Amino acid sequence: MEHHPQQSTESSGAQHQPLNNPPATGSSNAHHTPAQTQKARIAKIKQKILPGVKITLLLSLIIYLAMLIIGILGVHHCPVEENIPLFLIATGAIGLITKITTYMREQIMRHFQVGYVESSLYTVEMVFLILGAYWVYKEYPPKYDPSFGHAYCQKTAYMMAFVYITFILSFAFVMIAGFIFFLCCICCLAGCALSSDNEEQPQGGAA
Repeated sequence: MEHHPQQSTESSGAQHQPLNNPPATGSSNAHHTPAQTQKARIAKIKQKILPGVKITLLLSLIIYLAMLIIGILGVHHCPVEENIPLFLIATGAIGLITKITTYMREQIMRHFQVGYVESSLYTVEMVFLILGAYWVYKEYPPKYDPSFGHAYCQKTAYMMAFVYITFILSFAFVMIAGFIFFLCCICCLAGCALSSDNEEQPQGGAA
């Protein structure tokens, strides 16, 4: 009868050989660095506000497109101030370019720097806003009947420019007033804190 000691030894060694446990994948994913956690939070915030940003961008595109069309149609129809249709055309075109650039920022940035272009466009838009406010408000109110000759301006073109400029200036005024109020609150709180510290110091010295 033949004996196979080597085979029995191998089989027993195979039985007692410990199994290698696969690495736990959950534990590695459970620990994130602070930078990764912050990026994840920023990504979640972007996902939440993205629909609102898209709606706002769409409304802005519609408004600027309407300004461009109304300005083109109003050329030679506002003799009281021929620059009002020009203001609508320039503001509408610049607004469309800036909003499209903002929407396609990631694709455009692969080819050239967008920041310089946006800064230049916003500067030109600000200049036209100041000029437009002068052109519109100095002729308020114009005549909407063509029979008045040089005092006439197309009502749609004039009211579009008037409402747009008034809204932008009112919004800017509210933002500036809110910022000044915020600074005043901070100054008041700082003054109260300093006065309370000054009152406590003599009491501590006397004690």
